[in-house]
Amino acid sequence: MAHSKTTGLARLVGQAPPLADVLRGSLLHRTTFHARGCSVCAQGIGHRQWVLNVNYPGGKNRQISLHRDQLPLVRRQLKNFRRLKKTLEAISELNQRALREPSAQRSGRGKRRD
Repeated sequence: MAHSKTTGLARLVGQAPPLADVLRGSLLHRTTFHARGCSVCAQGIGHRQWVLNVNYPGGKNRQISLHRDQLPLVRRQLKNFRRLKKTLEAISELNQRALREPSAQRSGRGKRRD
């Protein structure tokens, strides 16, 4: 069974996206309004903008305003993060399964190796 585990792990690792091309967060399309001096905001229309929202422990958020030309990169990196997370979960499942299987190494426990 060890061979199929290593084969499965190799397959999963090979499917993982490049680690340098991942980004955690959510892409939001929101409307912002200036407090005063903007005729567009005075009409109640506001300004549409894309924002990357990232949540941190303790309820903290970071929002990064994005330019339209950054959207393809951000979308790809967010998708890669989700793919990587799914791959890590699958690897963890394989490793858990291996822990539950009887192992030749465990059966040799207590024997001295010289």
